[in-house]
Amino acid sequence: MKQNFVHLHVHTEYSLLDGINRVKTLPRYIKDLGQQALSITDHGNVSGSYAFYKACRKADIQPIIGMEAYYTVNDRTLREVDDLEQSYYHLILIALNNEGLHNLYKLSSLAYTEGMYRKPRIDDALLGEYSAGICATTACLGSRISQLILHDKKKEAELMLDHHRALFSDRFLIEVQLHEMEDQQIVNKVLTEISLRKNIPIVLTNDCHYTHELDKELHEIALCMQTKTTLKNEKRFSFGDIDVHVASHDWMWNQAQKQNLPYDSITNTVSLAEMVDSDSYFIDRMNRYPKFKDLEEGDSVLETIEIKAKQGLYNRFGEVPPQAYRDRLDTELKDLKKMGFSDYMLIVSQFMNGAREEGVLHGPGRGSVAGSLTAYALQITEVDPIKYGLYFHRFLNIGRGATPLIFDKELAKKIDELPTEGNSHACCDQVTSRE
Repeated sequence: MKQNFVHLHVHTEYSLLDGINRVKTLPRYIKDLGQQALSITDHGNVSGSYAFYKACRKADIQPIIGMEAYYTVNDRTLREVDDLEQSYYHLILIALNNEGLHNLYKLSSLAYTEGMYRKPRIDDALLGEYSAGICATTACLGSRISQLILHDKKKEAELMLDHHRALFSDRFLIEVQLHEMEDQQIVNKVLTEISLRKNIPIVLTNDCHYTHELDKELHEIALCMQTKTTLKNEKRFSFGDIDVHVASHDWMWNQAQKQNLPYDSITNTVSLAEMVDSDSYFIDRMNRYPKFKDLEEGDSVLETIEIKAKQGLYNRFGEVPPQAYRDRLDTELKDLKKMGFSDYMLIVSQFMNGAREEGVLHGPGRGSVAGSLTAYALQITEVDPIKYGLYFHRFLNIGRGATPLIFDKELAKKIDELPTEGNSHACCDQVTSRE
């Protein structure tokens, strides 16, 4: 049964000697809980992002890649504490798409190379430059907003919240946690009041550092290793009585009810997950084809291929295509986008259009590409695959993961070897002779 809750604040083994959730096994556990998505928000880094992404895909769980950044209100290059005698605070950042993921990479890298002071830190200047495609939350008690509240500076805390809201617009959410300690209850009360008054969505997290409730002692051991002490030391750093395991929906809701937290804090986690385009995360790393540059201002490659393909199919029929054709095109476009071959198809289409404009002979298509309705719509081929019962997945199949090949390998090799000086159409000539 699907459960309407998503963990948005999770530390794995990539939060060194702090989180002990295992990237390879946690997604399977989430699946067993009936949850449909999972985040990774390790301290100051996104080093586990790709391994996490692959593990989630294998478990049929939506991956949500984030980071619990170390944030400073000072200039990140200054090695000094601020007005609260703090050198850094926590801030949750979540990538909503490919652009957001790349910005997380930049923020993490610059934090280490430019902002290192006790921890790798980012500041407002970096957030202003690299906040696109990122959603942020107020994080835990270690956040600047929480610390201002605990220092009885509620007005300043609200101003800081407004400041981050200005940076991220509607992509900034209030985060509350379930821990029963007095400080957490004080912060939750203030943040809940601000959420209601300013109509800012509130999300509930459990700051997960380990998977099962019984893993608490193992986590304490990891903390001892980090701080170079032992369990016998009563003054050692410890999480105390708070429970930060990866909980079920029912456990989270039961605890939330005890603390008078609204059910919206549960369902809003699902709403945020639905905003995340996980399919786009690594779309630009699946191949090394050139990028299609002939885009209208403001349009993306994904939008462009959909517009051109649907317009091309309409042109083929001279009217609205039959439903079977529209459904087939939608399916093909989904697979092409997911596997990162939108640029490839648009470039080949442009190549073929150029051949037509120059009067270069070309054939109707060869091999498995004839099974692509998208290729037919983009005028790469002249064969209607539905009319002749040809299958798209011979050309491109997510399960197989093979590269689509419109021209054969030997031809591609010969094209690479052709001289280009004084013969701008050499490639077209060679294609003509083979087609």
